[in-house]
Amino acid sequence: MSLSLAKLEKKTALQILVYLFKKKEPVKREELRDNIKGVMETIYSALENLRSMDLIEEEEIGVFPFERRVWLREKGMLIAKRLVEIEDVLKTVE
Repeated sequence: MSLSLAKLEKKTALQILVYLFKKKEPVKREELRDNIKGVMETIYSALENLRSMDLIEEEEIGVFPFERRVWLREKGMLIAKRLVEIEDVLKTVE
């Protein structure tokens, strides 16, 4: 198994990709915290992994306290789209 796939195996990373894909616009980190199940440390770790794989982009906005926005990069969009398709198939099989 490749290192990249191992990083994606974490449930939180997959949830973040799907959430960002469905939102279709940049979201604040706080929004992720409010909508993704998991401890903030786990969410931050997943964001770092996704960023290191060039799947997401993050931008710091304003002055202290900084607001950080997160969105999918092109490769992240392609992967998230497939995850949503898999999710849809699983729902129809039930």
